[in-house]
Amino acid sequence: MKCQVVFLLIISALTAHGQTVEERRKQYLKESLLINQSSDHRHPISRRVTDLDSTWLEWQKRTGELPPDFEQLRSYPFLPEPLITEKDGKKQHIKTRGEWDQRRDWIKEQFQYWVSGMRPPAPSDFKVRILSERTEGSTKIQMIELSFGPGYKAKMSFELMIPGGKGPFPVYMTQWTHRNWAQLALRRGYVACVYAGADSKDDTQAYQSLYPEYDFTALMRRAWGASRVIDYLVTRKEINPKQIAITGHSRNGKQALWASAFDDRIAAVVASSCGTGGITPWRMSDPQYVNQTLDDIASNAAHWFHPRLRFFFGREDKLPIDQNLLIALMAPRHILFQYSTVEQQLNPWANEQSYHSAKKVFAFMGVANNIALAPRMGEHAVAARDVEQCIDFLDASFKRNNIPWNTTLNFDYDFEKWAATRAAEKTEALSGKPLHFKIYEDQRKRKEQEERIAESIDWLLGKEPSGAKPSIVAPTDPSRVDWMDKITGRPIVKNTKSEHIGPYTALSDHVAATIYYPTDAAGNKKTRANGKIPVIIYLHEFAYAHGYAHGYSAERQGNSRLFQSLTDNGFAVMAIDLFGFGTRMKEAQHFYSRYPEWSKMGKMVSDTRACIDALETFENIDKNKIFLLGNTLGGQVALFTAAKDRRVAGLVTVAAFSPLRVSNSRYESIRTLSHAHGLIPKLGWYAENPAHSVVDYPEIISRIAPRPLLVIAPVLDRYTNIPAVRENLATAKDAYKMYGKPENLQTEYPIDINRISESFYDRINMFFKNVCEASD
Repeated sequence: MKCQVVFLLIISALTAHGQTVEERRKQYLKESLLINQSSDHRHPISRRVTDLDSTWLEWQKRTGELPPDFEQLRSYPFLPEPLITEKDGKKQHIKTRGEWDQRRDWIKEQFQYWVSGMRPPAPSDFKVRILSERTEGSTKIQMIELSFGPGYKAKMSFELMIPGGKGPFPVYMTQWTHRNWAQLALRRGYVACVYAGADSKDDTQAYQSLYPEYDFTALMRRAWGASRVIDYLVTRKEINPKQIAITGHSRNGKQALWASAFDDRIAAVVASSCGTGGITPWRMSDPQYVNQTLDDIASNAAHWFHPRLRFFFGREDKLPIDQNLLIALMAPRHILFQYSTVEQQLNPWANEQSYHSAKKVFAFMGVANNIALAPRMGEHAVAARDVEQCIDFLDASFKRNNIPWNTTLNFDYDFEKWAATRAAEKTEALSGKPLHFKIYEDQRKRKEQEERIAESIDWLLGKEPSGAKPSIVAPTDPSRVDWMDKITGRPIVKNTKSEHIGPYTALSDHVAATIYYPTDAAGNKKTRANGKIPVIIYLHEFAYAHGYAHGYSAERQGNSRLFQSLTDNGFAVMAIDLFGFGTRMKEAQHFYSRYPEWSKMGKMVSDTRACIDALETFENIDKNKIFLLGNTLGGQVALFTAAKDRRVAGLVTVAAFSPLRVSNSRYESIRTLSHAHGLIPKLGWYAENPAHSVVDYPEIISRIAPRPLLVIAPVLDRYTNIPAVRENLATAKDAYKMYGKPENLQTEYPIDINRISESFYDRINMFFKNVCEASD
């Protein structure tokens, strides 16, 4: 621990002003090594990073390459706009196809430099060898090998299954892994083509040494290999060259997308569960979205991506391109993304952000319906019903049937639509004066300020509809838990007794919860001297797919470890899926049509208070020691809940907020809450004039004072304006001083990113323990 602290102090000292560009880049490398997973971590699917390097560290040492100068790269906290370019620092909107073609070339160039590596030009010719040929019924089946490249040493083998009847036929291309998919397409009248660009049979691995001047990675090699198959397919009379489709699942879905983006002969692509590096943007592949993160995929599958990409973990907003731009390269052709909304490595909200962004280009070309989504429920693997649906999309794209296609969206929220009918309310809101916390010795003025802040918070959260508390809240038989829990999973915590609340005895508004009680050696609930157990309500990140199921860690089991740490220290842990997340994803659809005066954040706060209501009725729980622990989004919920509910005895937030009144294009603290996630829409009225925001975090925290609060704000959190956080908390400290309890507001600024790292566990537990001891 001491060595780590010394290292962190050295890192911190190096961030001083006055560095040269090279010094900054070396500093970025040190930070990258600190926050990334071990670069020598070898996963079973990893192969050599390059032809010369076994690991990322070997590549970096051999090349001496440093991260880019991030200070000179523009931040795009949301997705880069596909139809906007920059010239001389000024934005230019694309208005013609010619301008878009230039943009396309730039996207391809940037993608190859940062993500996929450079691909060779197409070979000038190739040789063909028919390895075998047979018939099965009316189907002709051929095994073919192509030879091309230097000395014709590059090979690509593939199987063609040609249906009986008169062609030309559309083509269904997929990788060796998915031959069963191809069989279904064959039944539907497609020439099925299964090529050797998969883990089970990969002819493209040899290209790495055959083309040493090109640094294209495994997925791009496979994508390029698929194009070599197309070189041959377009020469066959049985094939319609204008109806070539390519498909793939998971890593093969990524390469199918990459192939279609770079080969205009591909008329349609179906990418299934392709996640990070496919449909999921890199900017939304970080710890707070609890999907497969950039560092996870770049270490466990290091050969899939260019080593440069790894420099951007923790600085994803600085990446010049993103997957939405790659997807846009498909326009005006046809593209479908299919995925399960609850599979472990995906985030369905992030997927829809890519879809909405890329669709702007399809709409620009007059073919908005040529891009589609097919979200489903289930595990990562797909069934025949899913493949058949995808072939329906291809049939519709090629005008082979009239089965209607409708894209289903789970997060179809639009701030502008929400605000369209609220012009008068907006005018009234902007005419008011923002509240700034002040120290008042006069009790009357202090009380007036408290009431005004409380009213402003209530106004932001919206008008909560009339409701009623449940007649009984109690554990239920585990067999009765929601079936979705069995797919998403739940934290596994040893030496605990877990109790599931609901469905017939759920919290207010039919909300399910789980409580993990610490147990003694006999398996009984482990109480303190007073016979009671302190409890921590855990509030999770932007984990749209899983709620509180996983949390961030290399093995995506962060919450199991976190909860284990808390229960080992004698705390019970209560957790719910926040409204709109995990098992409650569908519950939040159409929210603002159902509750036009409320907000999603208001609903989350209401649900958290319902947890407190329930805990107060549980025999073993110490109702005077109910705490909150919130991570990113959960930290926001914790702050608002504690500001409204005095029963919260103390709280810890991690990477929870960036101040509202300095919201800008780098730290979009307002638009994140109002526009992107639709949590507090009313904040969006201040997006153009953030300094006018009705309240900021000093005011919110003043409503928590003097109760104990620990704010952990990692200094490398790219979402957070750390200097502004320090200023906010210095002001909030005044509120604690006013109550004579300045020591109750504690702050930590670890050198880390937006996550609860295991190195935080001791500090969190120590804080809650100290609060318990102080109140005994």
